[in-house]
Amino acid sequence: MNVKRLAALCLGLLCTVTLAVAADPVGRHYDASGRYIGKTDATGRHYDASGRYIGKTDSNGRRYDSSGRYVGRETTDGRNYDKSGRYTGRVNSNGREYDRSGHYIGRSDANGRRYDRSGRYTGRTDFAH
Repeated sequence: MNVKRLAALCLGLLCTVTLAVAADPVGRHYDASGRYIGKTDATGRHYDASGRYIGKTDSNGRRYDSSGRYVGRETTDGRNYDKSGRYTGRVNSNGREYDRSGHYIGRSDANGRRYDRSGRYTGRTDFAH
């Protein structure tokens, strides 16, 4: 599993459900209460809890919304950019997330659990096998 990619996905699910990142882990996503909030399939397509298509991440890290509009990208080094090419933050190789100013905003662990900047549990991803 690539923790860096998971953390960026978490950023997408937690901040704007329509975003995700390159090489997202295939799996089902849950909030802190254990409620199912969506899934990512093997083709990079993202679905909400009702099964509605909400966007896609292609193999080059480009993200698209449900209408096919480009919304941003993630580079192979974990840097994220919006649709205008502005830097929005990064995820390091340990799963730690930082905003555009370099402030720590949360992390994801190797088991798919997500935590906010204070260390509070915010959800998880159960990976497909």
